[in-house]
Amino acid sequence: MRATLVAFVTLLALLLGGGRAAHADAEPAAAPTAPIKVTCGIYVNHIYGIDIKNNSFNVDFYIWFRWTPVEGIELKPVDTFELSNGRITSKAGVSKKTIGGQTYVIARIVASITKFWDLRRFPLDDHTLELQVEDSEHDARTLVYDGDTANATVSPELQVSGWQVTGNHGAISAHAYHTNYGDTSLPHDRESTYSRYVFGIDIERPGYGRFMKVFFGLFISVLISWCAFHVRPKESSPRVSLGVGATFAAAAVTVAINNSLPDTNDVTMADKLIMLTLGIIVLSVAETITALALVARGREPLQQRLDRICAYAFPAVYLVVLVLIVIRI
Repeated sequence: MRATLVAFVTLLALLLGGGRAAHADAEPAAAPTAPIKVTCGIYVNHIYGIDIKNNSFNVDFYIWFRWTPVEGIELKPVDTFELSNGRITSKAGVSKKTIGGQTYVIARIVASITKFWDLRRFPLDDHTLELQVEDSEHDARTLVYDGDTANATVSPELQVSGWQVTGNHGAISAHAYHTNYGDTSLPHDRESTYSRYVFGIDIERPGYGRFMKVFFGLFISVLISWCAFHVRPKESSPRVSLGVGATFAAAAVTVAINNSLPDTNDVTMADKLIMLTLGIIVLSVAETITALALVARGREPLQQRLDRICAYAFPAVYLVVLVLIVIRI
């Protein structure tokens, strides 16, 4: 009798336990917690070392983070942030405090930024220098940035050699990486998404000073080639020498311009002006050869008329095409 009672009690306990397990399995999973919003801002002190040839520039700036702590989640954004388009070379002056229940931390950063310049308008180009901030440890499920638009700006004393600062702005985006970064606990085709704060500084070339410095040699070369129209064909050696000398001078300027720029498949404003100048010089040499041939055949009136027409037509065509290139780029 006692054995029967023990068996009955054991069976009842098993049934009750199984029921609780089944009920627990039926309970819905807890909803994931919302990501922590971290306010981020940047104050730029200096921009220096702009290197168009090597696609880079250096920047000195303050960066700060402000967020409301969440129990069980420890954030250290000033330690875990990175610049996705550059490399931090130094970090100093880290300061942390609590303001009205929020954690605030700030640091001074010096970084080298990679920038692929859009040179289609060179040397009348303008650019946006960007600082792209991401957290290296927390993806968008845990942390999302919010821009501090009220306080993020640049120093009023900021000067960029050869450029004029025209504005600044910040933006937030979600940047996806199509990889799991080798974490085998995640699916092979997993997409990782991180919140990104982008602070941009707009710069442009002031005036036409740079334009004249770059192309002054080309303009002198083409003027020299036009002087041949005013040299009598009987003096063939000086006349031909003017065109040949102008060609070599323009070629030397072309090499200097190309050496100052990175490799690019874009046809820049500089390329178009070089091609225009060399084309006009070659045409002026061809006109000189034609004039010499006409004189050799005893057709001096036709040669003189050709020289007069070219003396006015070549500069007019050159200037018109030059203006069209500058205003239409």
